[in-house]
Amino acid sequence: MCPHPCEDACRRNLVDDPVAINHVKRFAADWDMNRAHPWRPRVAEHTGKRVAIVGAGPSGLSAANYLAIAGHGVTVFDAQPEPGGMMRYGIPEYRLPKATLDKEIDLIESLGVTIVCNKSLGTHLSLEELGRDFDAVYLAIGSWRATPLGIDGDNTEGVELGMNYLRHVVKGNDTPHQGADVLVIGGGNTAIDCARTALRKGAASVRLVYRRTREEMPAQAIEVEEAIREGVEMVFLAAPQKVSVTDDGKRRLHCMRMELGEPDRSGRRRPIPIEGSNFALDADLVIGAIGQNTDTGFLYNDLPVRLDKWGNVDIDGHTMLTSESKIFAGGDCVTGPATVIQAVAAGRRAAQAIGEYVTRGYIKPSHEDYACSRGSLEDLPQAEFEEFPHLDRAELSELDIAARLDGFPEVQHGLTEAQARAEAARCLTCGCSAQNTCLLRHEASDHEVMFAPTLHVRPRTPIVRDHPFIIRDQNKCISCGLCVAACSEIMGPGVLAFQFRDGLLRVCTSTGEPLTMTDCVSCGQCVRACPTGALDYERERGGVFSAINDPSKVVVGFVAPAVRAHVAKEYGIPHNEAAPFIAGLMRKVGFDKIFDFVFAADLTIVEETTEFFGRLEGRGKLPLYTSCCPGWVNYAERRYPGILPHLSSCKSPQQMMGTTVKKHFAAREDISLDNLYVVSIVPCMAKKAEAARPEFAPEGLRDVDAVLTTTEFLEMVQMLRLEKEDIEPAEFDAPYKQVSGAGVLFGASGGVAEAATRMAVEQLTGKPLRERLDYKPVEGLPYVKVAQIEAPGRTLRIAAISGLGNADPVIRRLLAGDDMGFDLVEIMACPGGCINGAGHPKPEHQGESQLREMILSNIDADAALRDSQKNPDILRLYSDFYGEPNSHLAHELLHTTYAPFRADALGAADA
Repeated sequence: MCPHPCEDACRRNLVDDPVAINHVKRFAADWDMNRAHPWRPRVAEHTGKRVAIVGAGPSGLSAANYLAIAGHGVTVFDAQPEPGGMMRYGIPEYRLPKATLDKEIDLIESLGVTIVCNKSLGTHLSLEELGRDFDAVYLAIGSWRATPLGIDGDNTEGVELGMNYLRHVVKGNDTPHQGADVLVIGGGNTAIDCARTALRKGAASVRLVYRRTREEMPAQAIEVEEAIREGVEMVFLAAPQKVSVTDDGKRRLHCMRMELGEPDRSGRRRPIPIEGSNFALDADLVIGAIGQNTDTGFLYNDLPVRLDKWGNVDIDGHTMLTSESKIFAGGDCVTGPATVIQAVAAGRRAAQAIGEYVTRGYIKPSHEDYACSRGSLEDLPQAEFEEFPHLDRAELSELDIAARLDGFPEVQHGLTEAQARAEAARCLTCGCSAQNTCLLRHEASDHEVMFAPTLHVRPRTPIVRDHPFIIRDQNKCISCGLCVAACSEIMGPGVLAFQFRDGLLRVCTSTGEPLTMTDCVSCGQCVRACPTGALDYERERGGVFSAINDPSKVVVGFVAPAVRAHVAKEYGIPHNEAAPFIAGLMRKVGFDKIFDFVFAADLTIVEETTEFFGRLEGRGKLPLYTSCCPGWVNYAERRYPGILPHLSSCKSPQQMMGTTVKKHFAAREDISLDNLYVVSIVPCMAKKAEAARPEFAPEGLRDVDAVLTTTEFLEMVQMLRLEKEDIEPAEFDAPYKQVSGAGVLFGASGGVAEAATRMAVEQLTGKPLRERLDYKPVEGLPYVKVAQIEAPGRTLRIAAISGLGNADPVIRRLLAGDDMGFDLVEIMACPGGCINGAGHPKPEHQGESQLREMILSNIDADAALRDSQKNPDILRLYSDFYGEPNSHLAHELLHTTYAPFRADALGAADA
């Protein structure tokens, strides 16, 4: 039904052929419709408002659909025996099967929409009555009145107008024309539909008369091509003059030859008669299909709705209100004959306007969101597209000519799944990834800024991919400096800087090296700070969806503590319901097994604290620096390799969980590693780089196959259209089901050290530590906080630092020989810890961090099990698999080593 103008603008045209967007969308719609339970939108709570819609065509049904979803009561009235409007009575069966249309209408009715047929305005209904009985009325009556030919003899028997002819065929009221000769007058889609329908009704010959040439026909080119293939003869440059009847009862169409002159206001060349070129065509049936208009005769004895000069209903384009209160209008009765898609769009806009009217009492005038473009295909540099390989476009299978003319079977069939996947893969993904989140666009839209091409064309620079997952597009950069500030002032590495070169101000690396060769720690805070999408990161959700939909794969997902804190805030979930809610959310997304990341945090605490005791006994350097944060580990390896001997050899919880699932769970459940797909859901982009490290991919199989940020996971939820009400709380799966409150604290700054201290204190004193650590700032170092614990024979000094820049003074003093008396130091790359990781969506206000930290703290306080070392599932894992903490197997699978990134880094000689 859609003429798919998007394909004309598709940049794949500059490579080979446009992506078959229409075909791919049809595949998706057919796939869903053929499921046992097609997707059905959630209906809002009933508002008590009632809306009447006159016309069950594409615009009316579209408005009914969206109004019902919004919770309004909707009744649709239609003059025809069955709903569908032009889709049923104007579009032939071979293009739009009635069974498909009925399925769509059934879905709309399932939302609570009532459709009443055989009720027409002016006969059974009036706007005045509807206005009294309903809160609003939407006129969607279409343009059903066929335009007369306006020539002598056009009322002769055997001369029919196009729309009437198509409607009669659908209703079975058409006159038989087996073996008849048929003439169709017109060049639009209706004329083509009439011609192809006549062939299917048994006409011996069908000729289409058009006063211009094929190039000027307003009908879709593919429809014209198909008509010619089926046997329709085209008579171009011929203008009908009159119709007469021959002695043998034939209809004779008298015509005059035309030639094309200058273009008229439609842009097509004007046909000019050629004097003395008259000729005649004989036929049994003449069908005039030169246009339609709106029949507003029902208004004569009703409300005085204002019409425009073309006889269409006049509306306020911003609100869709007519001249009469409560009466809205849209679709063909406003615009004149248009496409089904345009009518559907009008219905959706009307539903929004009507919804505001009946709930607020007023309508906020709509306006287009700000949009800018690089220009048309002609404006784009061809060389930019030369690197792409040529790939064949998918084509729909279709019936051969003989089969399609035997009745009204659907001519074209949809793509197969393999074809749809291959065709979607042809997409160049040229759209802006930040189009829905771009702060600059939001500001421009709010202030109604209009885009206009500049006189100076900004030179286009290639997209920079000099990092494993961070993408830099200078063409979108507005030089706001937020990324530079995030890197230097918030995080500390300071690897980004402004550079003015060749007359252009750009954000580059401060050294001019590729990003991956700098001290970049892959934290992603620059990406999170960017307001325009100039900085972005590669998503892994596509691979996760593919694995979920692969029946041979067992997809295991585990979720970090800080993620549940954000999800709890996002969905308004109490802290004590956060874990079951996110478990249910993961199940709904499609994970086969779901584990709690907190289990891995408990495992990390047991291993790290055992290592800590070993160092207290002289087996390794003190102070012990935690290694949970991959951003911090990257920083140490790249900028301060001299400190590497102080780092705990423990892998991060993510990698401990990954290797445990791949080694223990896979063997326990007898799952082949080729069929096991492990996904980590974290608030941290640096985890992506960590999972890709070669030491965490033994024999080429990664311990963690994919890493999703909180943002990516929520994007998947949105793509699946999941709402809070769709989620049934669930439990995490065995054998990694039970977790401690100590592990939950990993999500906030100081939490790792506190969890480790709980275990250490109990082992030293025999008593559990129940008070939270009393961290106090260090004089002169306000971002370094220290807690002191008295234990038999010694005092433990625990430090917690968040923000890499804040760690610099402590690290430099350590490298200079001053350990500041610390025994255990926790460093988190992001200020505040994981709750402020760049994998989270951007915070809406300053208090969000404190809210997330409070959620984690409350979860810990309410936990029945608060100590990692007492977790029964942890103890069982050691008993069944690892043996004991820091055992040989535990060291092999749960610990790692570090190496300087470059030889000239500070302290590298000491590493």
